[in-house]
Amino acid sequence: SVQSPQGGPDAPHMASSSASSETALLIRGLKSDKLTVKLDKSDAVRLPESTVAVLEKVHSPYGSVAGSGSDAFPIYRRHRNRELERLEQMDKDWDKKESEAAFQAAREAKAAADEKAAAAKRAKRARRKEAVQTNKKLRSEAEGINQFKADGSFLDAMKNLSAEELAALAKKETSDEVAPSKQKVPTITAQQMGSDQNITIRDIE
Repeated sequence: SVQSPQGGPDAPHMASSSASSETALLIRGLKSDKLTVKLDKSDAVRLPESTVAVLEKVHSPYGSVAGSGSDAFPIYRRHRNRELERLEQMDKDWDKKESEAAFQAAREAKAAADEKAAAAKRAKRARRKEAVQTNKKLRSEAEGINQFKADGSFLDAMKNLSAEELAALAKKETSDEVAPSKQKVPTITAQQMGSDQNITIRDIE
């Protein structure tokens, strides 16, 4: 049997960890929801690629002969310790994966709350800006319509108006009034309401 380039019993575990060295994370400011990033260290030393075929090492080379030698128990103890180390590493990897998943879930929840608050403030600023534009437009349209200032000088301004100006203002206000509806409302008299045609008698079975 041939060992892997990394060597030792941790070779299969190292291969499995390198296969899952990428994950999807939420990055603010991106149009996409999540971005795939690598979890490997940026300064990690990469071993040179070897042309030798990597084969899985068999750690239980027991024969089929009867009996056991003096090295049976040391071999068993070495294999047991190797298996316990592998299981312990699996538990550590699982705990690390769960903690990272919980951290990312809390991070995404905080990002969603921040985005919601930012959207509410953005909408409030938009409404405020729209109100300013609407008020500006109304002020520009109302220029020249109201000839009196809102400084309490209304009575003095009315006193200074001539009879022709007062008549013109009264005529303008009369023309600006809403015209009554031209549709005639039918008039129903008391005699028509008391007519026999408006009364229906039904027999109760």
